[in-house]
Amino acid sequence: MKRSHEDSIRKALVHWEAGRQAEADGKFLLAAHKYTRGLGSFLSYVKLAEGKDPAPAYFAFGCLGRELTRLLLPASRHSALQNARMALAASHIADPTRGDVPGIEQAVRDGRPRPLYQLSLGGERAPLTPELRIAGAADARDLLASVLEIPFTATTRKSARALWVIEDWDSFGKWLGYHTQKKRFFQAVLPSCAGMDEEDECHRLKTEADAIFAELKRVSPQFLPGKRI
Repeated sequence: MKRSHEDSIRKALVHWEAGRQAEADGKFLLAAHKYTRGLGSFLSYVKLAEGKDPAPAYFAFGCLGRELTRLLLPASRHSALQNARMALAASHIADPTRGDVPGIEQAVRDGRPRPLYQLSLGGERAPLTPELRIAGAADARDLLASVLEIPFTATTRKSARALWVIEDWDSFGKWLGYHTQKKRFFQAVLPSCAGMDEEDECHRLKTEADAIFAELKRVSPQFLPGKRI
């Protein structure tokens, strides 16, 4: 079983790297295929892993999901929306605060003495700080909001609607089949946005992202989260 876990991470990183190379070469369909394979490997890992803190895998899962979303955004709102929801789910589960802005200061302070390490491509074994995990969840909010803002005349297909309220990593059905689990991620919605239409969800996501980034800047002014969407 341990070997299966390690194989899933190895395969995820191999597909991720191949996707980046394909994207750099202008082979966007191949890049999307490789990124999708990488996400599948991360999903397999988090379903099977036991006895380890899953935050590094979920953080990497969310990072790759956001890369794929940005790649798909110019071509397909539907596919971008599915992957933006998946990325938000993974990033939210990796966030030690689960979006609780008043809890950011405590989470940053508590995480400093016992750092985790990244599994993300290019960052393997680099420290995975609470600030990175929190900023990743805020970025995922920005990204999903940007997809929801795209003018769209048709009704969003069910496979990308906000139908599954994101639960904590240790309670959301590890024993579900792979495809059922993937479907849930594609339909993920934050607890704070459950029941909203897309316009209200978009507004809430942007408001939450603003608040998270502002509090991160106050609590950890030396942390640079990168350019926002």
